[in-house]
Amino acid sequence: MIARGFRAPWCAWPIATLALVVSTSCTSVPLTAPTKSTIALYASSSPVADGSINLTATVTEEAGTPVQNGTLVSFTTTLGHLDPPSARTTNGQATVKFFGDGQSGTATVSAFSGGATSGSGDSAGNAATLTIPLGGAAADNVIAHADPSSVPLNGGTVKIIAQVRDASGNGLPNVPVVFSTTAGSLQSSSVSTDSTGTATTNLTTTSKATVTATAGGKNATVDVTVAALPAITLTATPASPVAGQPVTFTIGIDATNAVNPVRNVRIDYGDGDFEDLGVVTGSTTASHVYDSDGNRSVTVTVTDTAGQQARQVLSLVVAPSIPLSITLSVTPNPAAVNQVVTFAAQNANTGGAAIESYDWDFGDGTHQTTTGATVTKIYGATGTFHAKVAAHATDGTTGSGAADVRVNP
Repeated sequence: MIARGFRAPWCAWPIATLALVVSTSCTSVPLTAPTKSTIALYASSSPVADGSINLTATVTEEAGTPVQNGTLVSFTTTLGHLDPPSARTTNGQATVKFFGDGQSGTATVSAFSGGATSGSGDSAGNAATLTIPLGGAAADNVIAHADPSSVPLNGGTVKIIAQVRDASGNGLPNVPVVFSTTAGSLQSSSVSTDSTGTATTNLTTTSKATVTATAGGKNATVDVTVAALPAITLTATPASPVAGQPVTFTIGIDATNAVNPVRNVRIDYGDGDFEDLGVVTGSTTASHVYDSDGNRSVTVTVTDTAGQQARQVLSLVVAPSIPLSITLSVTPNPAAVNQVVTFAAQNANTGGAAIESYDWDFGDGTHQTTTGATVTKIYGATGTFHAKVAAHATDGTTGSGAADVRVNP
């Protein structure tokens, strides 16, 4: 007979045996899904904080109700690992974590429990299955760009950045990315993505190049260009100046094909003097006076916002200054008292420095200074007056002329 207070373990006891048991035990059998239950397996859409994804098995009895809480569901995978490999249901659901372990390929995960059959449509039989692409197999798209997007005219190095993403836009770590280029050389042609799904390499080139980044059968291309600089034109007026004569320089900046905007234009006059003109697009002018004769190399330098520079040089020959040769004419001569008399100064040596002022002495004790080459005067008395003019040029040269004026009653 069974001792008082004894409770048989949760297992199947043969009826004939129960009456003979004095002391016995049996192994507990885990609670599993009853026959005709269905099991479906789902994966979370994105990784959780520790890099895993959650796998959830939903187990439903024939009547459509969740199985009893605590029903054991076991999981298996062909790649990576599961932690834990089994779980008990709560409200009909059991959840475990799947880790890819840095592997590439397609993992097949199965979930089974007792007499449950597949209800997910993935397979028939007593297990629900789910395929999970890993590493390169999970790559849905690759995005690539260059930083910066161009190299200087004499070549340079840029960083090529590729990001590998899954269908949900998540970066995929530990995916090999193969880089290739149509020109130049790559620092490394194969780089694995970091924790954000990003792989980088450097390209060194002197010409335009197209770089292709390939991962998991997906690829992206990025063009690296050679930074074109603005075109410069430079002319001088007059083309053959003399010392002391103002020279006007016309500067043309064509940035139509330039990659970067103009930051500054500088003109170096070749005599130790220079001028910053700032941002110039189109045409502008600058004026300069050379104090002495000689050969000058005038240089215009354009600097863009990336610090790259383009230059245009103009060779200029500055001739020695031309002396002034002034003649003075008087109209009318002779003149009458209180009649308007016009004085005109003329420089016989043309092409020299510009005359900036004239000092007039009319011979009667009166004087006048003008910037023009003509002046008028009225004499109030008769006689002969010795008039003079002194001309002053911008280069410091001077010249003078004189004439006698006869004033009649």
